[in-house]
Amino acid sequence: MTESPIWIAGDSALAEACQLWSSADVLALDTEFVRTETYFARLGLIQVALDGRCSLIDPLTISDWSALVEILENPAIIKVFHSLSEDAEVLLNSTGARVAPVFDTQIAAALANHDLQMGFARLVAAEFDVQLPKEATRSDWLKRPLDAVQCEYAAADVYWLEKLFNRLAPALRDQKRFDWVVEDSNRAAADSLPTDPAVYYLRLRGAWKLKGERLMALQQLAQWRELQAREQDVNRSRILSDAEIIQVADTMPTSLAALGNLKGLHPRKVRLFGDAILNILDQAKASPREQWPARVPGPLPVAQADLMRDLKTHLGELAEQLSVPVEVLARRKQLEALVRSGYPQGEYQVPAPLQGWRQSLVAEPLVQYLEEQRDAADE
Repeated sequence: MTESPIWIAGDSALAEACQLWSSADVLALDTEFVRTETYFARLGLIQVALDGRCSLIDPLTISDWSALVEILENPAIIKVFHSLSEDAEVLLNSTGARVAPVFDTQIAAALANHDLQMGFARLVAAEFDVQLPKEATRSDWLKRPLDAVQCEYAAADVYWLEKLFNRLAPALRDQKRFDWVVEDSNRAAADSLPTDPAVYYLRLRGAWKLKGERLMALQQLAQWRELQAREQDVNRSRILSDAEIIQVADTMPTSLAALGNLKGLHPRKVRLFGDAILNILDQAKASPREQWPARVPGPLPVAQADLMRDLKTHLGELAEQLSVPVEVLARRKQLEALVRSGYPQGEYQVPAPLQGWRQSLVAEPLVQYLEEQRDAADE
């Protein structure tokens, strides 16, 4: 990178830059942000590269994001990121844009026979034998002015990101895998968007152990915690940690004293949120059975676990044929959902992540294998 990056500050400068970018087919983008004690990340910088020219957008000077939103949502422009989930989230929260279509070079690398979830610096080193500087990685991106080291670091990210796209995309097109990357990248961007608070409890480890009014309490506590964290813009654990939610729902304390006796629950949380927590527990106890959430699936029973192990072996053979990491084809959670859907005698239902390009290459061979195993067991 030889030219200094262009600094974009103010609504008019952003609108002018977006007018230039609007005719592009591909843009490389990255964000720098700070997230420590807050629920929402604080956007400190947006970097854009087009034809080797890097621009740095100062979000602290922008009040009208409409021009950039048009770019980020323009279906004719591919937006290139690396490991895009946090970028997509912070851009949605800061600008209101749902970024699409996208091309994630981390996903592309895995489909181009690199390691799974390969870091950006390591991928650049592997492809170009260039060692990127790391000095500014954890610096304060909200301070102003940013120093020269920060600006150089930020611009280098998108400069080399664009080069990675230009290196990986032709090979993936030749292999007819370019559309696979875009499909998976778009799904990753969608998955990074905020979870509905009402179903957040499904993400809690150990939720499968609870049922009835306790599971109802867990669902309501997780929903309340999510809404409180968003409203106060604080880290979820400042309200209640995941482990604390599980513990409260499992023990169902009936008083502030009992709540305070729970192991590890800080007195501050009992003081600030105790009444609200007890009220949620009372409502869960009073809820009619028909309102209770369905049980969360737990570990697979032995017979299904054995079938799952055989299925993973078969998936490994498919991955070897395609020369990709096995996790690219299917994750454990998706395989479990597939096994559960039809075991022992039902029709197997393909989970959404195994549809699309995976339908014929992965899902159908796996379903066929499962059905063959069933037929053999019935003989």
